[in-house]
Amino acid sequence: MQLYAMISYIVDTFTNKPFKGNPTGVCCLTAPTSDAALLSIANELNFPVTAFIAETTGNGYTIRYFTPVTEIPACWHATLASARVALLEDGIANATFHTTNGIALTTTTDGDLTMMTYPKYNMQPFDISRDLLDGLGLTGYRTAGYCSELEALFLETDAGTLRTLRPDYPRLVQSNDIIKEVVVTSLADSDEHDYLLRSFCPWIGIDEDPVTGSVHTVLAGFWQQRLNKNSLKAYQASQRGGELVVKAFNDKTEIGGKSVVIMKGKIEL
Repeated sequence: MQLYAMISYIVDTFTNKPFKGNPTGVCCLTAPTSDAALLSIANELNFPVTAFIAETTGNGYTIRYFTPVTEIPACWHATLASARVALLEDGIANATFHTTNGIALTTTTDGDLTMMTYPKYNMQPFDISRDLLDGLGLTGYRTAGYCSELEALFLETDAGTLRTLRPDYPRLVQSNDIIKEVVVTSLADSDEHDYLLRSFCPWIGIDEDPVTGSVHTVLAGFWQQRLNKNSLKAYQASQRGGELVVKAFNDKTEIGGKSVVIMKGKIEL
């Protein structure tokens, strides 16, 4: 029996070109839906992350994030896509999304650019094993640190190495059971951007994330200190590629990007 039709979007984020950036599903919930159904939808759509949003009061929404295999606590590109949908569906340009772990994510959309406010996170020392480096295909690195809030390891290298990495994903997963993501970053190799990054998340079912936003809560402060700049431009050097505007503050991070709506439809449950 059909219970209801869920309005759904496909949005390419951190890009102004279709079929670039990070493809994202956004589904608008209007009735209670089981976790099993949400995971099945995310698996069916098979995007790196699908967001499920439900309007609360004022300009607020609850938001949940699912990869094809599991729920995750936060995802910046899926929040950006959800902000675009909030504008299209409800005419809300300044939306706040409340995550399951109690974080309120504020967004402002102006034209095709969405800016999002997020906490500032730092890195701590981390013991990096030879197995993990071998899984990444790295022989060494310049600096490294771990962010417990994101369960992410950050490694700095040079641009040439970053662009040519070909990780062994099964080996990477076997090398460590604490982290959920490895971010490799470098100084940019062109004047268009300040720094580069790539993100590998096979622990949560995403071998390489096309474009990711949350990691800039760490990278913004890191590159701010390195380059002595508060406003930065980042490029994620994945196959699809994506561009981000990043602003570093003492107590917060602002992350921005453009987005393109590819499709709107309904999922019938």
